[in-house]
Amino acid sequence: MLNRLLAAIICAPLAFLAAGCAAQSVSVPQDEARLWICHTVPLPKEIIIREKVSVPVDGVTVRVPAGAGDVVLTAAESLKQTLGTAGKPDPANPAFTINLQLGGPSAEPLKSLKNAGQACRITPAPSKDALIITALQPIGLRYGLVTLNQLLRPRVRGSLVEIPLVEMTDWPDMADRGLWGTDSFRQIPWMAERKMNIVEQISNIGVRPDGSTFGKYKEGQDALVEVAPKLGVNYVPVVLHLEQVIGKGVSDAYPQLVAKNGGSPRSMCYSEPAVADVIGGWIADLASQPGVREVDVWMTENMAGEKGCLCPGCAGQDRNVLEIRAILAGWEKAKKRVPGVGLRILTSEETEDSNRKIFDELPLDVFIWYYHSLLTYTANSRPMLRPYLAEYAKKGHPIGVCPNLVYSIHFAQPCTGPQFVHARMSEFLQKGMSGLLGYATPRVNYGRFNVEAAAEWGWNLNGRSPREFAYSWAVRQGLRDPEKFADWCEVEGPVSWAVSGSHWASGENRNVPGKVAKRLKEGTLPELGFVLWDAFASPWGDIKGEAHLQKLLADSAKAVQMSREMGIPEFYYESLVYRGHMEAIQALWELRKLVRNGSIREQDREAATRWFRAYIRGLQQVVDVLPRWERLVPGRPEEEKDWMFTDRPVETARRMIEEMREVAREMGIRL
Repeated sequence: MLNRLLAAIICAPLAFLAAGCAAQSVSVPQDEARLWICHTVPLPKEIIIREKVSVPVDGVTVRVPAGAGDVVLTAAESLKQTLGTAGKPDPANPAFTINLQLGGPSAEPLKSLKNAGQACRITPAPSKDALIITALQPIGLRYGLVTLNQLLRPRVRGSLVEIPLVEMTDWPDMADRGLWGTDSFRQIPWMAERKMNIVEQISNIGVRPDGSTFGKYKEGQDALVEVAPKLGVNYVPVVLHLEQVIGKGVSDAYPQLVAKNGGSPRSMCYSEPAVADVIGGWIADLASQPGVREVDVWMTENMAGEKGCLCPGCAGQDRNVLEIRAILAGWEKAKKRVPGVGLRILTSEETEDSNRKIFDELPLDVFIWYYHSLLTYTANSRPMLRPYLAEYAKKGHPIGVCPNLVYSIHFAQPCTGPQFVHARMSEFLQKGMSGLLGYATPRVNYGRFNVEAAAEWGWNLNGRSPREFAYSWAVRQGLRDPEKFADWCEVEGPVSWAVSGSHWASGENRNVPGKVAKRLKEGTLPELGFVLWDAFASPWGDIKGEAHLQKLLADSAKAVQMSREMGIPEFYYESLVYRGHMEAIQALWELRKLVRNGSIREQDREAATRWFRAYIRGLQQVVDVLPRWERLVPGRPEEEKDWMFTDRPVETARRMIEEMREVAREMGIRL
């Protein structure tokens, strides 16, 4: 009898809910609300959870307005997948309704917000049996659904789901937030979940013998046109740097476009009208792909000191100005084939001295990506952006930045660096930048923490601190102790940033400023904190002095201990890698004090021997641990399981060891 009574008590509420009656709301304590909101990324600008209701998952319905399109329908379907009701008919008498409203009086306040087209509001119905998501554009509705889905995902428990009666107003600080290159085309759903909204990839372009152009996404990258538009991600195809396209059939079909009178054979003659036909043809071809609204033309990257065309029409002119005029002329031709196609351009180290002139040529509807391989592909802690960029942004030019989001491109290493990413995004937004086109090599998952951090602060710069972001990331990842992870990030992040910002050891693969072993022998190692020409920081440009060096050493040892206690091998190996680097840097600094005129005094030989051994021991630790770390990187596709992108940094460290052994031998030190 008692069992029947209990069963009746338990089943009655479920029957009540199934019949479509409103669930009873309960209050949500602040601590619970705070932890619940950790599941959102990016953190919404304004969000409050005071109450929640518990309803059957099959009693929830999403009402999508007519004409909302795929960007909303896919988000609604994703929410149903979270509930386990995808493919099932909507309940006739729902227990809870998610109403989507596009425009109307309730959306009017959103018009005053920055990037209002992406803004949204979520409000509970007075009856507490519905949430209303309001936006001006379909993408805003999508972003509201994405946030709600993030809040529901951890609260689905069997046949029930806890729904927060959330009050939210949200909008992004930065208009464009995305990635280019590597495997970003594979990561579009992951990016969209974090409200990243742009992806760029270099296109397959060329000129046929008859002079006609062709342009399309590369083989295997179908997701750019099949997936990205449905998820609200703007696929922008790229025309490669223009000094790299002459061999793509251009010179065969249009020999008159090859630079004349001793100009570089890689450069085109921008005085020939046909150059606009070629560029315009590529823009139109790429813009004809499904879902494409804009094309990005990358200006010449590096002429390596060679001259451009020296024909009478080009000689004496600024080659970069002629190039941007040709791009603009090509764009005008493309608009006749594809009306409304937008244009983006990307600068470079080659254009740097001409950028002001280039910007003066541009109408305000051309988006500018600022790129300079020495200045934007670096982890150095110095400010990245030149003052003129902020000046042109204030004039109304839309300008974004193309930086690395990992510590070093094409040099695979761990990079859990919230401080690094927050500093970058702070600078970009404070200087008026409206876009981020991040570069994460060798694959996005190798820098997934940093990429997610960029998505976080590109949307809401002043929401979470670096520590708070780390804590929330740990919550979303399901780590056992988010507090310990956040503690570790606070210690490890500045260490790894200082090492990588000093171009250690990636700088060994450049000719400038030279190999550290050779510089030690020659006595040309600089003081701590020295950066050559504001670009070359090796070996310790981001280590500001002896006190900073000692703090980094102590913190690197502390991070090893903290990561060991955390018990997650991936982060333990990360700390071991940077501890090894710090030991080698310290040893090199101490050796610099002992080496004079290519030799070591007798009284210093014992100390020098210790430091040579410490240098080798530190780098050997890097050699041993880096591959172990790489094997733990998640999400590697099956065809890449055996690839080792850490081979290059491992080989660099091995070479550094052998070069230092040779210097020691030459100085009579036996190791």
